[in-house]
Amino acid sequence: QLGADEVSAAKPAPDGLLKCCQAMCVEPADCAYIGDAPTDGLAAKAAGMRGIGVSWGSHSSDSLAPAFPELVKTVEELGKALLP
Repeated sequence: QLGADEVSAAKPAPDGLLKCCQAMCVEPADCAYIGDAPTDGLAAKAAGMRGIGVSWGSHSSDSLAPAFPELVKTVEELGKALLP
């Protein structure tokens, strides 16, 4: 189990995402990070991960768009984005 207290820098720094990849022995480029805040998208980009924004959180699609290369509006769309 990894949490925010395990890294020194919070998102948008990629530290937490990279630590998770290291713990699971996977490359960041092989991962997708799904988030509902602009800092999530910025962290994914900084880590070298695919970033997918979900618009059903506390941020609007307009505020997420600059931070995420992909945005989805429903769980069904997220499933299709992950498993085309």
